[in-house]
Amino acid sequence: MKDIKTLVPDIYGVLEGNGGWDTTVATHFNTAVDNLMDSRLNPKGEYSPSIRMSNVAQPCARKLWYHNHITEGGEPLRGSTRLKFMYGDIIEEVLLSLAEAAGHEVTGRQDVMEYAGIKGHRDGVIDGMLVDVKSASTFSYAKFRDGKLREEDPFGYIGQLTAYLLSSQDDPLVTNKTHAAFLAMDKQHGHICLDVYDLSKEMETMGGLIEDRKRMVASSTPPSREYGDIPEGKSGNKILQMPCGYCDHKHNCWPGLRTFTYYGGKPKFFTKVVKEPRVPEIK
Repeated sequence: MKDIKTLVPDIYGVLEGNGGWDTTVATHFNTAVDNLMDSRLNPKGEYSPSIRMSNVAQPCARKLWYHNHITEGGEPLRGSTRLKFMYGDIIEEVLLSLAEAAGHEVTGRQDVMEYAGIKGHRDGVIDGMLVDVKSASTFSYAKFRDGKLREEDPFGYIGQLTAYLLSSQDDPLVTNKTHAAFLAMDKQHGHICLDVYDLSKEMETMGGLIEDRKRMVASSTPPSREYGDIPEGKSGNKILQMPCGYCDHKHNCWPGLRTFTYYGGKPKFFTKVVKEPRVPEIK
């Protein structure tokens, strides 16, 4: 049985022609991608607000409140965003299948996990360690490569991984009960890394966080904003911070928000406009 410490070079070995990709791996991969495409392109069921392991630890509790209280009025996902998410899911299946081809034990893929009434689908378990697969831009990938996610985690990935590990304490597939890892890929350059964390301390407080989130969501009023707006240069204008730009409830949270498109189609979200930007506004 291989050790997860050699996972990255072993995956590169498969890609460099050392073998391992056989009919069994190919069948697992094809089935997983087929199921993925079907779920993404033919969604079944109605929208169901809930607290899940994927969102319970996100830094902005207000976003989670909106997610559970306002089922209409949030921004619908555009085709480009849906494609981005789908691409990320396909990368997950590619990396897990390559790990399997490289001779590592890959189990528990997309198992439903539960802790304190909170559910989620984990990505998988490799060589007895819980692993969450992430695809990232070159800039974001550096945080995984350098083990810096604890210092900057705007989407609550560490908390998400902790929730999955906490729910795996009685799972025989997970033999490492204190450590878990991100298997991350730089989407632009194809680099991969294994970013391992000791989550012992985080697990001690995760139960309390989950109960706090339940009480917050049960409230009839939203919590205060996690992020304030910031100055845009010296113009007197103010814009949203980066995490808010990705939120599908930013217009509910910031009434009167205005959006302007800059070079390369990149939007900026203005909470205050003193000097009109000389770029197109999205109405």
